[in-house]
Amino acid sequence: MSSTADEPNRYDQPLPADRELLSERRLSRWHWRRLLRGRVRPLLAAGLAGALLGAGGMAWQTQAGPFAPDEVCWGALSRDDLAPTFRKPEDVKAVEAPVLHGGRSMDGPTGSCQLTNSDGDEWALTARVHRLDDRAGDDDKWADEFLSARLTPLGGGLLGMASDNRAWLAVPDGCLGRPGDLDGPTVVDIAQGSSITDMEPLTKERDAMARMVVKLVNKVSADLGCTGTIADPVERLPKAARYTRTEKPDALCGIKGLSLGKKRKPDKYPMITDGHGPVRTCDRGITGSQPEQRLMTVEDPRLAAIFTRMTLHEGDRVDSAAGYGGLGPNLGVFRARCQAGPTVFLVQANEAEMSADLRTLFPRYVEAEAARLGCGPLNLKLPQPGGSR
Repeated sequence: MSSTADEPNRYDQPLPADRELLSERRLSRWHWRRLLRGRVRPLLAAGLAGALLGAGGMAWQTQAGPFAPDEVCWGALSRDDLAPTFRKPEDVKAVEAPVLHGGRSMDGPTGSCQLTNSDGDEWALTARVHRLDDRAGDDDKWADEFLSARLTPLGGGLLGMASDNRAWLAVPDGCLGRPGDLDGPTVVDIAQGSSITDMEPLTKERDAMARMVVKLVNKVSADLGCTGTIADPVERLPKAARYTRTEKPDALCGIKGLSLGKKRKPDKYPMITDGHGPVRTCDRGITGSQPEQRLMTVEDPRLAAIFTRMTLHEGDRVDSAAGYGGLGPNLGVFRARCQAGPTVFLVQANEAEMSADLRTLFPRYVEAEAARLGCGPLNLKLPQPGGSR
């Protein structure tokens, strides 16, 4: 917050003339006050000012105390921007790592910002700038959190999504250039609390997260020397995702013709991505931090790149003249080239009861989605049970 002007310090006021003369007469010739006259006094004063500025600089980096600015996270967010998320935005403290780029970062722009309220850690929010990179093999967790069905695509050609506790947006290609086939985009993401919950997301909070991530990307892009500004996306967003309670046995996850066979009625209400965007995710049996089952199609080629390692090394090989992938006990994944470019189809089972259906559901899901996107049939050849690559 902006600090007010300091009040005059009563200890710095000049002495009355008679008192000053009296005090001077009492000083011996070698007294330290005499030594401060002439050139020595300005030098010491400058040293003291430098020490105070140094202390102030440290407070500014941690953005705490009387030097805390009104804007946080690289100067992108005002206290008003934090009001929908924090109960006391004026008390929010920020700890930042500056956004490094160019020769200072080998992995593209990187930076982080953590906001903490006086209410405690449960109200903490973390913003990051980083490149999605499959080489490290840790983007699976990012996909679990930031590609869930809770998130709504931002639309308008933006590569990004938002929910009431997660949001992400890619820095525009015109700023950093389009990533290569093995590289994901550079994104800004923000996270608060648990990644997935069984509660339906709240539209108002989702909108606030969407606005924040757009402002962060605009500021990061400007600091990188890029031109152009992304407009507020909230007006075009639909309502936040809801559970689908009208699912038909022969249209699992809203996909016509997709079933488990024998007209078996599903016993879990799914949540499905609302709106057209980079991914279409169907999460079933959501309990706590992850769904029991996920069916996901990654339609944007830039995001498909972060699944390269998975499609090459997961489970036993799935053969096809139109692509490649793998099938394991709990995960089936396949990559094909569709009209928009490389596309990834994924079926994941996190519960034993769902794993039993994986071998049946996976090829049917991939073929159905490929038909929807106009890149089928793929004619998958599954490995024998217990086979190997």
